[in-house]
Amino acid sequence: MAIAGFVAARRREDRSPVRRRGRRVRRRAGAGAGAIALLAAGLSSGCTRDAAVSPRVDVSWTLSPSAPVVGPAVLTITLHEPAGDAVKGATVRLEGQMSHPGMAPVLADGHERGPGVYEVPFAFTMPGDWVLLVSAALPGGRRAERRIDVANVRPAG
Repeated sequence: MAIAGFVAARRREDRSPVRRRGRRVRRRAGAGAGAIALLAAGLSSGCTRDAAVSPRVDVSWTLSPSAPVVGPAVLTITLHEPAGDAVKGATVRLEGQMSHPGMAPVLADGHERGPGVYEVPFAFTMPGDWVLLVSAALPGGRRAERRIDVANVRPAG
């Protein structure tokens, strides 16, 4: 009976709050071991090579107008294989986000203007800094993505 009382007291002690820098912190048995296990699992998954990984696709872009203002804009995306061949038949999408939270995203689909050249018309809806996330679904199931930071979109006029 004395041992059972000691074990129960020890369990209560492990859960008792501890003061650290003026804050009350509750100890959690096994939390450190769980974090280490998750870290090890995450690192080990990155150590294997996926045979289905597609070769790199070169993504280049231009923005018109080059000095962006609130209003209509066109993002031109060019997709090339590493050997220089144009990537035809891709589906290109744009998601535009303000750099601060709380604003609705701008979504737009692109169309192929020529071999490997895609135009995405959209509109900057507010002045400020923007992040344009471009994704392209390539033939054969491959994907290409690019993040484009657009600083200082100015008010129109």
